[in-house]
This record gives sequence, C-alpha cells and structure tokens, in this order.
Amino acid sequence: AALLHELDRSLGYGLIPSSVRLADFAFGSAAIAALITAVVLRYLFVIDGWQAQVRASARAEADALQARINPHFLFNSMNTIASLVRLDPVVAERAVLDLSDLFRAALGAGESDSCLREEVELAERYLAIEALRLGPRLQVKWRCVEPLPWTLVLPRLMLQPLLENAVVHGIAPLPEGGCVEIDIGVFGDALQIIVFNPARTPAADGSIGARHAQRSIGHRLAFAFGPRARMTSQWQDGYYRCELSIPIDPAAPAR
Repeated sequence: AALLHELDRSLGYGLIPSSVRLADFAFGSAAIAALITAVVLRYLFVIDGWQAQVRASARAEADALQARINPHFLFNSMNTIASLVRLDPVVAERAVLDLSDLFRAALGAGESDSCLREEVELAERYLAIEALRLGPRLQVKWRCVEPLPWTLVLPRLMLQPLLENAVVHGIAPLPEGGCVEIDIGVFGDALQIIVFNPARTPAADGSIGARHAQRSIGHRLAFAFGPRARMTSQWQDGYYRCELSIPIDPAAPAR
C-alpha cells in the first residue's frame, strides 16, 4: 500500500486523493486486509470444525452399530453351537469360526475400512449361523451379476446389519419363514445392493431397531461417498426392500 501510494504520487496519476496521507492509506489498507483475513480464517475454522463434527458423528454411528450387536443373537448362537458339539463337531467348529469373524468385524467397525468381498463373506457367515438356528425356515438367494468391483473400499459392516434386519424383523417372526434375496450388480457408475425379504407390517417393537441400523449405514455412506451415495427402503405387498447405491467411478470422493 505504501509503495502504491508513492508510485501514484510520483507518476501523478491521481488515483489516490491528495488529502489521503501515506500513513492513513497504508494503515487503512492494512485494516481492510486484516478484516478480510479474519473473515477467511473464521470461515476455515468453521469448516474445519464442521468436518471434525462429521467425522465424530460417523465414528459415533460406527460405535453405536458395533454396540448394538444383539446379545440374544450371541446367546442363541452359543446355544446352537453347544447343541452341535456332539452331534456334528465339524459344523459346530465352523459356526464358532463364523461367530468369531463376525464379532471381530464388529469390534473393528469404526477403526478400518472393508471391501465388497469382505462384506459379502461376512454376511455369508452371519446367514450361516442364523441358518443353524432357523433351519429350513430361512432360505437365502444370492444374485451377484459379474463383473463386480470386489475390491471397492467400503465402511465396515454395511451389509450384515441389513441382513440382520431381514432375518430378525422379517423371517424370524413368520411361522413359515421365508427367503432373503440379495442382488448385487453394477448399474452405470454405481454399485447397487438390494436386500429383499418377506415381512409383516412394521410394528413399534421391530421397526425401531431396523431404522437405527439403516440410519447409521446411511450416515456412514454419506460420510464416505458424499451425496451420490443413497439408501432407500420400503414395505410393499408383504415384502421389505432395502437398496444401497454406491458410486464406484474414480470421481467419487475418497475417505
């Protein structure tokens, strides 16, 4: 500002009024610059705080998802395994390993990411455990349309909670049981995962848990992929459908 003032006076341009002294012009310019800097720094501080809050919220959602592993599922699984120890020790051992993998993933839900292949394998382990308890009442149909981005990075425990809702709130209450259908495919630039199962009309005792898990998954998807990731769900004609749409193109935001 001082240099500009002196150049204006030396070259006689008259851009700065003659009544404005060097000190006034320099200090005035400095005040304006300081004000602009303060506004920008405040903006950056608010943005940083907001991002920290989003990260904390996503971590809290993962912790809540980790903590909501149903203790009844653990008790039922252990009772089922205990009944199989003498009848079929091989199946009992496999169930113990599946249960161990499931809880290991739950304990690390907020610590590290997973991938599509790991999420599918973990879901298969969960369904295998529930199949031991429900027997022929639980049927599962996978439809995976290749090619699939099996190495796509995903927040941990994205698929298993949806299948848990399908089994606990959909299949288990039905005396005749039913079939859980899982469709996985790529449409355009997005990975789509659809979980489809028979279900009764939503009740106050069952729908709360389902909404909590889905809300947690929705928040974590939004944190990981931004607004391009979507989760939708609906009841229709005695069936419940939940769909995840996850961007897979290189332009998608990374965690």
